[in-house]
This record gives sequence, C-alpha cells and structure tokens, in this order.
Amino acid sequence: MKKISLAVSAALLFASNTMAADNIVVGVEKSYVPYFNELAKEFNKGKDFKVNVEAASMFDLLSALPTQKGNIADVFMIPNDRIGELADQYLITSTNFTNTGFTDAATNAATYNGQTYMVPMSTDTTLFLYNKDMVKEVPNTLKEIPASDWAAKFTDFYFTGGLFMSNGGYIFKDNNPQDIGLNTAGSIKAGLAAQGLYHSGVSHWTLMQDDTVANDIMMKYFMEGKLKAIVHGPWAIADIEKAGINVGAAPIPSWDGSYPYKALTGTKGMAVNGYSDNKEGARAFIKFVATPENALKWYEMTREVSPSLSVNYVEGSLHKAIFDATNIGQPMPNISEFMKVWGPMKTALAQIAQGQNVKAALDAAVDTIEIDIEDM
Repeated sequence: MKKISLAVSAALLFASNTMAADNIVVGVEKSYVPYFNELAKEFNKGKDFKVNVEAASMFDLLSALPTQKGNIADVFMIPNDRIGELADQYLITSTNFTNTGFTDAATNAATYNGQTYMVPMSTDTTLFLYNKDMVKEVPNTLKEIPASDWAAKFTDFYFTGGLFMSNGGYIFKDNNPQDIGLNTAGSIKAGLAAQGLYHSGVSHWTLMQDDTVANDIMMKYFMEGKLKAIVHGPWAIADIEKAGINVGAAPIPSWDGSYPYKALTGTKGMAVNGYSDNKEGARAFIKFVATPENALKWYEMTREVSPSLSVNYVEGSLHKAIFDATNIGQPMPNISEFMKVWGPMKTALAQIAQGQNVKAALDAAVDTIEIDIEDM
C-alpha cells in the first residue's frame, strides 16, 4: 500500500489515497507537477503499472524519508550534495544505468562510489553580475578590479569556495575526506585575498565584515549604481532588474589568472527510493526522463537550466551564462563528510573578515572538520 500527501508543517505526512502496490509515486515540488504529469502520461502507455505524480516539498520529503522510508514517494528530487548521505543509509538506490549526454560536472555530481544515483535535471551556481552600462567587457581577473568597484559575500563558503580553488586550494582531493585542502598554501592565499578586500578601507567591504548584513549591503550598493559588479546567484537578478540596473551575467573570472574560478555548483535530479516496492519500475521511469527531448522540455516548461548537452542556450543570455559557469564549476562534493565543512568554514571566514590570522583560522577549521568526520 502506497500513501503520500502534501507537506504539513516541517514533515511530510501521508493521506489515505491508496494506490496499487506496483504503481510508482513521483513526489516533486508543485511547480514541477505539470512537467512530470506530461511525462507520466506518455510513459504509462502500455504499462501494467502507472506513474502518479504528487506535489511535495523536496526538503520536507527528504526530512521524512529516514522514518517513512517505503511509505513515501518512489521517485523524488534530491540535491547532489545529499547523495552520499542518502546512499550510505540505503535511502536511495543506484539507477543501474550511466548518465550520458550531460556535462561532466553534472555526471560527476550524480555519481557516488562509482555508481549513478541521480538523473540530473537542473543546475545552478554563482555568477559575475555586472552593470552593463558601467562595464563594457568582463575583466580577465578579479584581482585587477579596484576593491571600490565590486563586492562578494566572502564570509559564506558557498560563495568563497571558488576563490579557494582559484588560488590553488581545494576541499577534498579526489573526493577523499582524509585529504582536506582548506588550509593549504593555496587556501591561505585565498584567505589573504579576501582579508585584503575586507580591510582595503573601502566602506562597503568594511560593513560586509558582518555576515548578517553583507548581502543587504552588497545588493543595496549595486542597485544604487555604486558598484560595477558583484558575485551572486542568478536568483538575485530579478530584484536587480526591478531596480533599473542593466545587468549582465558571466562566469566568475579567475582571481589572478593562476587557476580558474571554479564556483561551487549545485545540481538537482531525480532519484529512486531505496525502499520502493517497485525499484525497477521507478528506474524505468527516470531512465525515460533522461532523454535529450525531455531535457529540452524541462527547460521549456520550468525555465531552469538543464545540464544536458542537447539544450542550446542563446549566446549572451543569462541561461547561457549559468550553463557555462556550471560546466566549468566545481560540483559540491556529494560525500556525506562534506556536511561537516560548512560550520567550521563559516567561523573561519568570519574570523578572516574581521582581521584575525588567516592560517590560524583555517588550521582551526580543518582541525574541527577532521574531528567531526572522525565522529561520524
């Protein structure tokens, strides 16, 4: 007996609409239901089981998954950085096929311990957003831009991870949690670069030392035309355009030309419940989803950027900038140990912004990460 309902409060509860045991329930955000209904209608033809689509919050569903297990959707969307954690708990199972026709970044993001656990649907990352009335050509490096002309929230590791890699640092070498590179010479160089901006004497950088107000200050200055460029996500563009700014978007330039700026990239995709009563049917459905035609349909219906190589984005468009940036970006590690990085790095970056010793701050962060990983 399969049961599913909408999210109630912080947990996904289940209603009494009973379905045949072999039927497949797809649980996705409400905005994605029309897309999956179209695919289900086509997929269901000639099948002895049916795919039914239900609206459910992704994060509420994932929160309920450890306790509900098989009493939840057979197929659902996950962010790639949760794959390792979910696979280790057997809450998702491998797709039993290899993704083809996607960017290397998306293919790698969906792979864990040599197995594919997700069909990539959409991908996102941070960008170099600039005022096209003030910037005629995207610079080759960030370092060459006067501190007074731009801003980035380098107190947040989501935005700062690329700065570390652009200076030769890394998170986990080859996804090995025993090899942490967040206090290497390259990472220390990145920390010093960020600290130099925060202590450049430029007013907005000084104010942005406080992470709680950094985004508001950055957006205010940019929307008032006081900044030529910022590092931010595409979700900020709507507010920027409402403020009358002629905004352009591009992949983030290298810090000083030494290494590319590999912005942290998130990919969402469809996974199969490890406790599903019909795993093979669920796998068949997500394999049906993973075609060039359905990737194009996804983009057309949701306007979210697909990492499929078959979708052609208009040159110079926002979606082309996102696609290019994610294609060269760094997929967020999908091993469960990555969850232990965020807290210590938040502390370290705040200390760096406030002028504390960079090496000491990063050494302390890595020590904490190592201890937390050992305690897993």
